[in-house]
Amino acid sequence: MEEKKIWYFPYPGPDNTSVTLDIALERAKELGIKYIVVASRSGDTALSLERKAREVTYSGNLIMVTYHAGFYGGDSISFTPSRKEELEEKRVKIVMGSHSLSGVSRSFRQKFGGVSIPEIIAESYRRISQGFKVAVEVAIMAADGGAIPTTEDVVSMGGNSKGVDTAIVLRAAHQNSFFDLKIKEILCLPREEKD
Repeated sequence: MEEKKIWYFPYPGPDNTSVTLDIALERAKELGIKYIVVASRSGDTALSLERKAREVTYSGNLIMVTYHAGFYGGDSISFTPSRKEELEEKRVKIVMGSHSLSGVSRSFRQKFGGVSIPEIIAESYRRISQGFKVAVEVAIMAADGGAIPTTEDVVSMGGNSKGVDTAIVLRAAHQNSFFDLKIKEILCLPREEKD
């Protein structure tokens, strides 16, 4: 049996980003984890992760997961071409994809109402925290994008709209083998959701 620490933030939000990144990197190094996944819309959080990884000499793979093209309408993407170039220069792999816990189901809900099984799963994970749902979701998206293996543990992080406040260790799975996903550790998360 092992005794491990879980960090609890009083509230969610971007103010927790720096500490969440530190916790994630420390645990990845302790466990010898070779992949860290982070949700990042504009690339800001991914760049912060990359900088901190260099500072602590973490030599594993850094993966940024963001929305699919058109999430905000048209064919727009969530980050600029110069940001993409900067991330690639720093060897941060970028995965853009559809939300694994809503995807096309969202279109049906918006047009016809009702709810889908993936959205029920997402809402269940939100009972833990929004960042928890996102951390699971981006790990699935990263696996589907071929950026992480499903045969070893990874650290994954998510938050609520901006920054990250939740970090977990998990064994990812692809969407078509969702029940193979295993959550191994909760490293940090917020205790309360802001109203």
